[in-house]
Amino acid sequence: MGSETFMAVPEPVAPAIHRIKVHIRCRVCGETFILRGVRDGKGHIETGFKRCLCDNDRDFDIEPLA
Repeated sequence: MGSETFMAVPEPVAPAIHRIKVHIRCRVCGETFILRGVRDGKGHIETGFKRCLCDNDRDFDIEPLA
C-alpha cells in the first residue's frame, strides 16, 4: 500500500462581510466623517453612526466611497 497524504481544508465559519467606506456630511454644521459600514439585505448601509458633534441626528448627506 502506498502512503496517502490528506490536507485538511478549513470550511468557512461565517459568510464574508464586505465592508464599505462611507462619507457622511452634516448638513447643519458641515462636519464630515469617513466610516466603514456593512450593507444589509435591503441594500442599506449600516455604520452605527448616530449623531454629529452639533447634536444633529437627522440631516446628513451619506455617500458610499469606492
